[in-house]
Amino acid sequence: MDEPKDVIYYNAPVIIFVIGPAAGGAISCALACENMMIAAASFGLGSCYTGFGAMVKGNAEVVKALELKENEQIYGPILLGYPKINPSEAVKRALERISPNKKEPVTKWI
Repeated sequence: MDEPKDVIYYNAPVIIFVIGPAAGGAISCALACENMMIAAASFGLGSCYTGFGAMVKGNAEVVKALELKENEQIYGPILLGYPKINPSEAVKRALERISPNKKEPVTKWI
């Protein structure tokens, strides 16, 4: 790489760290992440869940900034920003790539 690049957060303008209890918080926090991503899409924002981005707990400065307690865990850094291309155009291009390989659905009655 010619320059340092942010390969974890992709220079996103907004990162949301979803924090919850280390024991028993996984499902609720995952649902919260999903709902935020759906809401973001309704506002025309792009979002990306970066599970690897939760590994920042080893950085004391980040732990302090996020005010993480011993019994808490980061369940999802969610990146938010405006997509460079119109999402409907991206879907259209993806479907054009997928369609030639798409198989017709088969229903088997048992």
